[in-house]
Amino acid sequence: MTHPSEPAERPLAQPGPFLVVTGIGVVATLGLVLSLFRDPGLPAHIAESYMRVAGGLVTPDRRTDDAAALTAALAAAAPGVVRVPALETAGFRLDGGGHLSLGGQPAAFAIYHNADLDLVVWHAVTGNITTLPVTPDVRDDQGRRYFLHHKATTIIAAWQEGPRVAAITSTLPADQVMALAKDAAR
Repeated sequence: MTHPSEPAERPLAQPGPFLVVTGIGVVATLGLVLSLFRDPGLPAHIAESYMRVAGGLVTPDRRTDDAAALTAALAAAAPGVVRVPALETAGFRLDGGGHLSLGGQPAAFAIYHNADLDLVVWHAVTGNITTLPVTPDVRDDQGRRYFLHHKATTIIAAWQEGPRVAAITSTLPADQVMALAKDAAR
């Protein structure tokens, strides 16, 4: 028995639980660091580009409301010959477009607005639709597959168009974005 003025001996802590918690922390930290260097994928790059257009950070290199003229102007640089869609029948006026980079890849873009000032952006970048991240919202229409990616308030409808991935992006409801994508793909 110890005297009340003498300190009581405490048992030493077992190293097992300490090592397990430390190991979990090291693995989590390593995972976080590695995720910083991972490419988020084309849909994330398209969503970022859309937000930059919406914020006025990206403006058309060429201002025109003529899709054929913009198509001809964009063909001179990568990603090469693209077909800028005309969305007038859907109520959207072409404001212009240009070239930009999506995840390090050269891309073309076009900006559209309707009478309510809803923004729609079209992108085209060389690539294959199979490299996009998996999405549960895949729709088929007349032999073409559309992959809808939901990014916060932004909807991206992407499809394969020759050697390029084309996409329509907007904050409109998914069914409206899908309808615009079908118009753009025709």
